[in-house]
Amino acid sequence: MDQPSLCHLAACGFARAASRVGARAVQYRPTAAASPCATPYARTMAAFSNDRAFGFAGPALWDVPFVYALMDMTDVRAGDILTCEGETYFIARTEPFRPPLCVLCNAVVDITATMAQVADVADPGGYATSGDATMQAPCATGWPAMIRPGSGAGIPGPTQPGAIHAGGFEMFLPAIPGVTIQPAMWARDADGTRYTIGGARAGPWGVRCQLGQQQV
Repeated sequence: MDQPSLCHLAACGFARAASRVGARAVQYRPTAAASPCATPYARTMAAFSNDRAFGFAGPALWDVPFVYALMDMTDVRAGDILTCEGETYFIARTEPFRPPLCVLCNAVVDITATMAQVADVADPGGYATSGDATMQAPCATGWPAMIRPGSGAGIPGPTQPGAIHAGGFEMFLPAIPGVTIQPAMWARDADGTRYTIGGARAGPWGVRCQLGQQQV
């Protein structure tokens, strides 16, 4: 039996199991950098487990966002976003015969970047500082992400005795169409918390960033 036939049988088996133990989910497939969850792509049944055998022995662990999706895999791609019972996930990896690897999200972020100042466009180096909120232009809006404590990235600047060091975090988010995440961009959480991106690496699973939390 060829691989496409095997993949089809596996997808049918996952779909049948999800119809019994899963819940209704909405699938999104972003095509632009703004509002990735504005228009549903499909509706399906899905169940999520941190156990790839789907024993459902326990919930997802705190700050361990990686889970597996039990669902129909006929039309699923890395970067798709799923909402199910108040939770949001993005698909990080799909492979033949295997359940998709998903990231459980805990934030919705906007990505902004410092743009050239109008008066200094012709002057090399005529850019605002990364801390100037008034000169930040949006690159992407409304993207689900996972933010958790991590090694983070230090924010350059003078240190003073007794100063509190900025918190270090890491962020996982799906690849954003038309946007390349780069150092010195900002990530702003829906609750108003701002982070400076100190490093970013894109790959087949999405984008992984080092963040430094801004204190003011």
